[in-house]
Order: sequence, then C-alpha cells, then structure tokens
Amino acid sequence: MIPITKYHGCGNDFIITDWELLKDRSIEDFVLRVCDRHTGIGADGCILVKQKPLEMVFYNADSSRAPMCGNGIRCFAKYCYDEGIETAEEYDVETLAGSKHVTRVSLKPFQVRIDMGTWDDDPKSIQVDTLKEPVMGYELCIGDKSIPVYSFFMSTVHTVVFVSDAFAFDYNDIGHAICHHPLYREQTNVNFVQIVDAHTLQMVTYERGVGMTLACGTGACAAARIAHEKKGCAANLKIIVKRGELYIDIDDQQHVHMFGPAERILKGEVAYV
Repeated sequence: MIPITKYHGCGNDFIITDWELLKDRSIEDFVLRVCDRHTGIGADGCILVKQKPLEMVFYNADSSRAPMCGNGIRCFAKYCYDEGIETAEEYDVETLAGSKHVTRVSLKPFQVRIDMGTWDDDPKSIQVDTLKEPVMGYELCIGDKSIPVYSFFMSTVHTVVFVSDAFAFDYNDIGHAICHHPLYREQTNVNFVQIVDAHTLQMVTYERGVGMTLACGTGACAAARIAHEKKGCAANLKIIVKRGELYIDIDDQQHVHMFGPAERILKGEVAYV
C-alpha cells in the first residue's frame, strides 16, 4: 500500500507521493496505473517529492517525464505544507526546468506565487530542428488550414494559438494535430487563447502526454507572455480557465510570475504490487 494524496489547481489534478517510496520500483508503471481514471485513482499527472534538496519530479499521465508543471508546483507547495516538509513562507524548489521560487500568499484559501523564470525562443530548446528563426507567428499547416503559432520554452514546451472563443469549441482534434506535428520532435503543449480585453485572457490547453485539461499553469504563463509581447496586452493578466482563474505578471527582468490556488482532494493509500 503506497500512501498518496490527490490535489488540484483550477481543475488540473495530480497524485502526489514521496519519491523514496518508489525509487526502487518502476515509476513509469506506477504513474500509468494511478493516473488511469477507470482502474486507478485518475489524474492529469503524478508528482514525486524529493527532499534535501527539495525537488519536484513530474510525470504526465502517460508516464512521460516533463520538466515541470505550473499548476503542479502549486499543489506540490500545498502538499509540502500539509505534510510539514516545508512550511516557510518563501523557498526554492528544484525542477528539470531550473529552480522555482515559491512565495506563500495565504493559507485559507491556500494560494502561492511562483517565479517561473523567463522564456527561451531558441528553436533548439523546443526540439524544432528544421527552423533557424524563433517560431513566432509561424504558419503551421494542419490539413487544409494554415494556423499562425507561437512556440517557445516556458518551463516546458508551449505553443500558443489565438482564437475567437476559447470555450465555444472542442479543440481536442486540432490540439492533437499540432502537438504531434512533425515540426515538434518532442511534441508540444498547445494553448488556445482568446483575448477578452487588455487585462484578461480565456484559455484551454491540450497537454502533451495528457490531452485536453481544465487548466495549465505554464500554459497561462506562455499565453500571457505572447499576448503582452505580440498583441499589446498588459504585463499583468487574469487568465480564465474552465475551473478557475490564474494571475500572471511579467516584471522588468522578464520574469513571469504566476499566482493561484491549490486544494487537497483526498488522502489515502493505493494498492500497488
């Protein structure tokens, strides 16, 4: 029996447990089994907690390792507080996307602010080998359509597509097609972003290794960056997702800061042989 806890951030849900409990087992197999929504617990991803130094080890639901997760790191912070692992108001968390600075803003509700760092436009950073210039407004051919895309590394690989209405359509098929397009050798997250006004965006995301999700924290950071830089939106933005809101601001050093909630859903044990 493996102790687990389940959390969500704006509907993006994760199974969290101690890395030490699984370090000698097949982590990929564990992730596949617990994230299955029919025969497991069900989640968009799985987070393992390493200590000394504090590190977030993140897997998508399909057991693929990802650099980090924006909603996931808020849930990670809540888990660390709940378990007494880290109760300071400010601290750093190591990830494959570098160190992220966590600032706890409130306990009830639990909300944190994360310095997500900066972005990287180099095509090599998103495993795009066929282009030399940044993928900024690049016309991507999907079937008989040509879709302008903005792709870059924002704690993980992201592509932003601007749409007229983020919530009115089912973007699963087009999201899958862009994610798996040959341009992206390691695939990409795809964010469909609607500009409501200069301070507000609406967004849905197709996440690589998962599919359509209710929210994406790193995707919100990516959307804010491009909306500010290319579409004239403000440097501080509210991102409306289907199950909540995130707040993103970009400082003078081009660091992207994410503010949002995390909630515990359940705590228990899962049978794993």
